[in-house]
Amino acid sequence: MNLTSVLLVIILITIGWAYYSLAKKYNRSTLLYMLLGIGVFIIIVLLNALLYTFFGFISRNINIETHRLMAFLLGVLVVFIIHFVLEKKWLKHKNVEAEEAIDEIGKD
Repeated sequence: MNLTSVLLVIILITIGWAYYSLAKKYNRSTLLYMLLGIGVFIIIVLLNALLYTFFGFISRNINIETHRLMAFLLGVLVVFIIHFVLEKKWLKHKNVEAEEAIDEIGKD
């Protein structure tokens, strides 16, 4: 195994764990969101590889290893942003439910 393969396995395990923990924290489908995070990462990396192939004339000065590492970084960045957005959305929804429950207590 080369460095890229090891880095890919570590990144995929970390993404899966992060999305699993997030889904478990907010009582969502853990398997679904774990696969969502891993799938988004893989799709971003593959799209980046396709763009590198089709627009190779633009990135002639970048070797393939540097491009792979940049693709991994872009994939991690997109997955992190989606994780952040999901967490904010679910936290807001959880807080609204808590406020509604508190209001219900006061009505009796």
